[in-house]
Amino acid sequence: MKKSILITLALSLIVTFAFSQKTKKISKEEKAEMRAYYEEKVYPVKKAAHDQLLATLSQEDQTFLAQKRVEKKALHEEMKSMRQEMKGLRESGKSREEMDEIRQEKFAPLKEKRIAFMESMKPFMERNEALIKTSMEPMKENREVWKVKKEAILAQYLSAEEKAKMETCKKERIERGHRGRNHADRGGQRHEEKRGKGAVRFVLWDGVMKTPKEAQASDTESSNTAIKNPSK
Repeated sequence: MKKSILITLALSLIVTFAFSQKTKKISKEEKAEMRAYYEEKVYPVKKAAHDQLLATLSQEDQTFLAQKRVEKKALHEEMKSMRQEMKGLRESGKSREEMDEIRQEKFAPLKEKRIAFMESMKPFMERNEALIKTSMEPMKENREVWKVKKEAILAQYLSAEEKAKMETCKKERIERGHRGRNHADRGGQRHEEKRGKGAVRFVLWDGVMKTPKEAQASDTESSNTAIKNPSK
């Protein structure tokens, strides 16, 4: 996918409050203000963009996506169940070494299913690449505005110490970005994977405005395998 795919990452930042979670536990007031902003300014743009995509797809592709949403939900439920099982094992007193061994054994089959799922999306993503790019353009145009507003909302609730920590986090991200450019092949591959996963999340979205907690869980369970499309 082209660079416009990156906008979905900005949306996930707005919904999940990833930035604030590095500095402090988010308050109810922050959640309410952030969600109100998302509901008023972000969600309508994302919904309109998604509706436009669906309207331009063939009936066959729309049916395909409906089935894939069912499969994605099943994977989500399987992951959720697996995590509950792992939580129970930790609480039973299993050692870290035992947990690592159990985790590797139990999650391996699920990882393979997720890889297979992403592979099954590749033909759809490739033949509709231009449509997806066009549909996501309005979100790309608003990305910086949303980011600035999100940070302004969070800043209202931060102490001087927390603001300093936030600035440190920003500098560290910039440094990581520079290192990524110095290692073009590896950094380029990671960016390509993020674009691919962001595009898949967008087309498989059910159009429902999820709570921040639900959105975070959905992002967490994204596949480790990306759809790789040409980037120009």
